[in-house]
Amino acid sequence: MQSRRNEISKKMRKFKNRVIIICVLSPILYLIMNIAKWPIFNFLLDNYSKVTTGVIIDEKNFIGKGVIIQMYSYSYEFYAENESYIEDSRNQKCKVGEKVEIEYLEWCPSISRLKQ
Repeated sequence: MQSRRNEISKKMRKFKNRVIIICVLSPILYLIMNIAKWPIFNFLLDNYSKVTTGVIIDEKNFIGKGVIIQMYSYSYEFYAENESYIEDSRNQKCKVGEKVEIEYLEWCPSISRLKQ
């Protein structure tokens, strides 16, 4: 009976330790992925992208938290394999209705950017 309790207690300690490790590492991994995501995406787009045309649409993406002057960029829309994708242009100079060239990953079209 006592050995069974010790065994259960050891399993619970292992489980608690794993939960603590996951709780500690999760925010760190999240930050690393958010910081490293764009260099990885840019590398993939530089080397494996497919080019298509898209159009700037009237969907504003606000930049920062300006109260007096609100800065924004417009989104662009493009089609890949008969499906529509909408992403932020991250370019304040784009005008609604303007045609732009888009680079995207064929196997994951949601990873895209304006052609540089």
